Amino acid sequence: MVSPSRRALVAELARYDRLLEVGVGDRPAVARALVARGRNVTAIDVAVDPNVAGDAETDVLGDRVAAGDRAAAGDADGSLRVRHGDVVALADAPDPAARIGGSGAAGGVDAVYGLRLPAELQRPTVNLADRLGAACSFTTLGFEEPVVPVERRQIGETTLYVAREREGE
Repeated sequence: MVSPSRRALVAELARYDRLLEVGVGDRPAVARALVARGRNVTAIDVAVDPNVAGDAETDVLGDRVAAGDRAAAGDADGSLRVRHGDVVALADAPDPAARIGGSGAAGGVDAVYGLRLPAELQRPTVNLADRLGAACSFTTLGFEEPVVPVERRQIGETTLYVAREREGE
């Protein structure tokens, strides 16, 4: 179930077709809600929850991993792939777009986002988005201020920090 503030975030993020969620953990509700709107989401985490992931697949850094499942979203054509991945290593990878599974200059990703993103992952997340030519936004743990330059947007009861708009927006 997605809370009202999370529904507002979904509405904001749904303007993008292809998204990468950093640090999905055991909270796939926003990713699944985006899939229900026909969006394609790849969600990464260093500790993939098997209840979120599904079947095994190669991870974004070439090791073992959990998953890709087509979401049961009625008529929506969206998909959710949950994969093992470290945003710090991915941001420094020679070709992060290929490791994520995308192609082309935008790496197959329109936006990178994180929910409850801790301070130590904010800079690598923004760097990854920059390398992919993607928009970047996140929420924090609540008690931390962003450690990267951001624009604050109030979305429902949640503050969304926008670190990067997509090129051409």
